[in-house]
Amino acid sequence: MRIVAVAFYESPWFRAVVYVALALAAARVVDYLLARRDRAMVRILGKPPDPADRTRFLMIRRLIQAAIVVVGVAIALFQFTYFSSLAGAILASAAIIAGILGIASRAPLANLVSGVMIAFSQPVRLGDYISVGEVYGTVEEIRFTYTFIRTADESRVVIPNEAFASQVVHNYSLGSPGSMISVAFVVPLGADLDEVREAALQVADELAPAPNGKSSLVVVEALGSADVSLRLTAWTLDPLRRRTLASDLRVALVRRLLADGVLPGRDEAGGAG
Repeated sequence: MRIVAVAFYESPWFRAVVYVALALAAARVVDYLLARRDRAMVRILGKPPDPADRTRFLMIRRLIQAAIVVVGVAIALFQFTYFSSLAGAILASAAIIAGILGIASRAPLANLVSGVMIAFSQPVRLGDYISVGEVYGTVEEIRFTYTFIRTADESRVVIPNEAFASQVVHNYSLGSPGSMISVAFVVPLGADLDEVREAALQVADELAPAPNGKSSLVVVEALGSADVSLRLTAWTLDPLRRRTLASDLRVALVRRLLADGVLPGRDEAGGAG
């Protein structure tokens, strides 16, 4: 029995298991030490790191973890004679294998590369309010291949990182001091456009006062045979309120235009019919 135990401890299987266990433990320890960096920054600066710094540092932590585990697994495999001899053949045909793997895993590799680019080029950051296609929400987590968005109804949407390189992404939290809201509405052709524009701007100032350096705007978009299409542009300091505020602006515009007699009331509209 003792001979069997000694043989097992000296076997490549035991060494391989030890190397993998050490790699996993090292990855956990390094990640724990790196995670303490955020708390140290809070103590030193008196405030949490900004979203760009958090996003970049989180990706670095994950890359380091992955690198430690990959190295550990590679060392474990090389404890076996079969894998050692196979390594030469793999290296000799590396170009062919890389080409085959590249074709077979184009989408995962594209998502991985896009995830690293997101972390360092910062088109989106943790906590940013963005839209991708018809999806609006807050960036909750950025992983190697996927980004997780928390929408207004508390659902979680998973978006491949490649989408950020191939689609138009609106980041309402980046750059501008406020987030723009655009609301279209229609008035009869005979309406006094100056009064309509003044009324719309008053509604915008009441519900969404523009930040410093910005101002609300009303433009005429199209002329029809019986009506005029206009668009009100307003601003909000809280990008999370964009959709709610757009709805409130539409309701307030209808009420104001009805009160001013620009739009026909229910009785008037019924009598006209």
